[in-house]
Amino acid sequence: MRHQNPEELIKCIMSDEEIKTVLNINKNNAQKVIEIAEKLGKEFKNISSSKFREFYDYVLRIDEKDDNWYRDLVFLKPKMVYTFGKETNIQKKETLGKFAGTFSRLIDEINDDINKFKSFKRFYESVVAYHKIHAKQQ
Repeated sequence: MRHQNPEELIKCIMSDEEIKTVLNINKNNAQKVIEIAEKLGKEFKNISSSKFREFYDYVLRIDEKDDNWYRDLVFLKPKMVYTFGKETNIQKKETLGKFAGTFSRLIDEINDDINKFKSFKRFYESVVAYHKIHAKQQ
C-alpha cells in the first residue's frame, strides 16, 4: 500500500442521499436506515468496541435541552480526528478515517436542527448494535 496523506484517509463513505435519509428518519424510510446502519457497522468493524462506544457515549451525554447542544456535538469531531491521528495500525487508521469523515459530515448536516440530531442519535444507536455483531474481538 502506498503512503497516503492523512487528509486522503479522512473521508465520508455515505452518499448524500443516505445522509439525508438517516437524518430524517420516518416510517417510510426506517428499513433503509437500518440497512445503512448495518453497512456501516460492518465497515467500521476494525474500530475497537470500547472506542466505538466511547464516541457514542459522548453523543448520549449531550443534553438536547441545553442551548449549546450543537456546539457540544461539533466537539466530537476533534475527538475522532485525534483518535485517527494517534493510530499506528494502517488498517485501523483507514477505518478510523472513514468513521471520522462520515460522522463529521453527518454532524455538519445536522446544522443545529434538533430533529436531525434525534434521528442521528437513533441511527448511531443502530450502527453501534451492528458494529458489536461485526467487530473483531479486540
